[in-house]
Amino acid sequence: MSMDKSAIQQIQETGSAKEFLAQLAVAGFPVAALPANFELHNLESYMPNRNTFRGLMKTANIDEFVRYHEEYQTEGNQCFINADNMSALTIFDLGTHNVPGHCKHQAQLTLRKTALFRALLNVNEERLGQKQLAEWIEDYSTAIQVFSTTGDVIDNAIASAAVRNMKFEARAGRESSVDDFSQHQSEYESVAVRTKEEFPMPAVFKFTCEPYLGLDERVFELRMSTIGNDTLVLRIKKLEQHQEEMGEEFQEKLQAKFLSESIEIDTFIGSFTS
Repeated sequence: MSMDKSAIQQIQETGSAKEFLAQLAVAGFPVAALPANFELHNLESYMPNRNTFRGLMKTANIDEFVRYHEEYQTEGNQCFINADNMSALTIFDLGTHNVPGHCKHQAQLTLRKTALFRALLNVNEERLGQKQLAEWIEDYSTAIQVFSTTGDVIDNAIASAAVRNMKFEARAGRESSVDDFSQHQSEYESVAVRTKEEFPMPAVFKFTCEPYLGLDERVFELRMSTIGNDTLVLRIKKLEQHQEEMGEEFQEKLQAKFLSESIEIDTFIGSFTS
């Protein structure tokens, strides 16, 4: 009686199965050797409860994030604070090094920018016409304070009128310098910006707003400059420093909230990927 190739291969595999299974047992991991045609079926949907608690809670509210921890805090839960993204992630079933969890139950906090702060960022370093800038001053008058080139406060209505009545005067000329051994010549073009005599010239803007929901009010200073003819630019001074300070404030407020509610949780600065 002759045997085909597949039958011979099956006999060889069966003969070495005992030794193979013994090696798996020594490894210390829950591993099983099964025929290739075995198919796994998850019966969880037919059971009265899930195998494990899992899910992701998302919010933009610090208080709600902390309140969720009051309900679900467990031993070994840890929170990772990403100050750059103004976000925090808590993993409730992270477990420990010796008894790791599945990392399937998480809560995520991402602070949301306020409408005023978005309006400020949208105008930062944008090229604006006179009409656009004047309307921006009028639209956000309650948050804006304008200062003249001499440092005096300007009423917002007057500042808006001054911007609308600006005139851009282009000047061209030639510079020349000669000494005993060299000669230098250059042409230049400059733009002088003026407004009507009865209006002071706006130079600096201060914008006060709560940047993110849950953070304190902050004053942002903007300086106005010109590009070419009829183009105005506002730039937020020390924006990166503001961002660093807001990140530190977010971290401190969240840790203080956990402490005030007696929530025992380890916090880390950074992110975690399971």
